[in-house]
Amino acid sequence: MKRFLLDASVLIPLLLNYGEKLLGITGEISLYLMDLTIYEVGDSLWKLVFLLKVISLKDAIEIIEVLEDLVKKRFIRAVYFTELNLPKIVKLAIAEGLTFYDSSYIAAAEKLSSTLVTEDKELRKKAKKYVKTMSYEQLQENIRHAIIETLGRNKP
Repeated sequence: MKRFLLDASVLIPLLLNYGEKLLGITGEISLYLMDLTIYEVGDSLWKLVFLLKVISLKDAIEIIEVLEDLVKKRFIRAVYFTELNLPKIVKLAIAEGLTFYDSSYIAAAEKLSSTLVTEDKELRKKAKKYVKTMSYEQLQENIRHAIIETLGRNKP
């Protein structure tokens, strides 16, 4: 089973493009996020509705409800700071010139033996020294493949 740790730059488009369809591929991939990523998604939705006015409040509520459902059903698992080695994250942040928050993604991906998925090119570049990384586009390919695999197994 493939494991992916998602940051907010990936999670929002993933929810917009796939939503609850992700539940259909639970046997093929495992998705993770940092606990604070949920707040980042909420802030981004607020920005999209309140400041940019590109989506409706109804759409924002639907998106956050899907995220809540995916986390409650444990299809997307939240990783909490208590599960990580905080001194290691500080050392990594200093060594790589990254924020503590960005470094926590690397530490979590390493701990989970997962691929870090982000649209942050600098984070991807620096994280490659420690873990596998990929972009949202590459994640989509993996999801498409998982959907095809799932459909193939479900044929009579």
